[in-house]
Amino acid sequence: MKKCFACLLCLTMLLGIMPVSLAENTEPITLEFWRPINQASEENWYKAKVAEFNELYEGKIFIDDSALTRGDSWAYEDKIAAAAATDSLPDIIFVDGPNLANYAYSGLLAPIDEYYTEEELKDFVPSSLQQGSYNGSMYAVSLGEGIINLYYNKTMFAEAGIEVPQTVEDAWTWDEFYEICKTLTTDDVYGTNMLVEKSGEWLIVGLQNFFVSNGASFISDDMTTAEGYINSEAAIEAGQYIQKLADEGLMNIDPMSTEFEEGKCATKIAGAWFIPTLDAAKEATGLDWGITYLPYAKENKGSCTGGWQIGITPTCKDADAAMEFIKWLTSTENCASFFYDGPRYLPIRYSSYELIPDFEEAPYSVLKETLTETGVARPITPNYPVLTSKFSEAMYDIMLGADVKESLDGIAQAYDAEWQQTYAK
Repeated sequence: MKKCFACLLCLTMLLGIMPVSLAENTEPITLEFWRPINQASEENWYKAKVAEFNELYEGKIFIDDSALTRGDSWAYEDKIAAAAATDSLPDIIFVDGPNLANYAYSGLLAPIDEYYTEEELKDFVPSSLQQGSYNGSMYAVSLGEGIINLYYNKTMFAEAGIEVPQTVEDAWTWDEFYEICKTLTTDDVYGTNMLVEKSGEWLIVGLQNFFVSNGASFISDDMTTAEGYINSEAAIEAGQYIQKLADEGLMNIDPMSTEFEEGKCATKIAGAWFIPTLDAAKEATGLDWGITYLPYAKENKGSCTGGWQIGITPTCKDADAAMEFIKWLTSTENCASFFYDGPRYLPIRYSSYELIPDFEEAPYSVLKETLTETGVARPITPNYPVLTSKFSEAMYDIMLGADVKESLDGIAQAYDAEWQQTYAK
């Protein structure tokens, strides 16, 4: 015979035995928090913030912070998968934005919609809410977002007499950018650099804008198919444009990691994480650099956003206490602090920008404008690992001269086959 939860709750109240989340606790609620180890500035920031929270909530909530190795592998994700298989998930976890849909689909995250009012959500930049949601529910929030822009050598542009767009409305079109690359390409210098990495996640991050701005979608809205989307006419045009830049020698398909810093290319597609490297190069060699907007085709939209997001697991021992920590950690003040004292990712809250004077002028004003007006999260789908790996393979092949349609067809076929085998019900 099933017992009524409401009756059990009434009985415990009559007996003076309150559930943990409703009673005055004599011992603090201890919540296990897993996150990947990152660069030193970010690592130090998290350690300091967890310590600050534990001091503020002493005797009520204690966050047991565990920083786990990730590196360039999937060690962190593998540990979460192993914990799920043994019913030993922590209470709070970080998840890389594009993997959120897979985590939510697999039951590794619990919805958190009830903890935010409609008014509170208006403070989040759209791409952050997009990245943190799956199938109409919100599962996680972030502190900061990466954003992709076009970095340029000011000296080369000045010598060529090329004016650089100062507002997002004036961003270059594909045709304009192509002509600029032709003008700036010499025997010693490439017009542009799109290959921070030849494989892995970078290619979808760096090239998403070319597809989205031309009106192409990677997959259907219901996530079930890529056929007719990633290999649509608009997508083929995007692939052909990128291939033309490579075919004509306007970009290097085997670049050095320091190509831009050494003056071997005039422009480079990169994320805001590139700025500390450029600042160091300016100090060391006098490199004069700037940031502008990505070139677009039909609509100036699609600059790739992303970041790590924090959520609660379904087995979290006290969701209310966990969300108390998450909402405190991602507050207006802490999002601003994350920019200043952490890895300088852009805040996901509009209110945080009011606390940061840097965003009132270039280069950071350009980043903010790109994020809030043209930023789009990577495709939301539990089948994302297949999509990104196949996209990476296809785009590098396209740069090497492979047939564009056949390469994009291959992405669609691989995605749809995996969907039917794994996700179709």
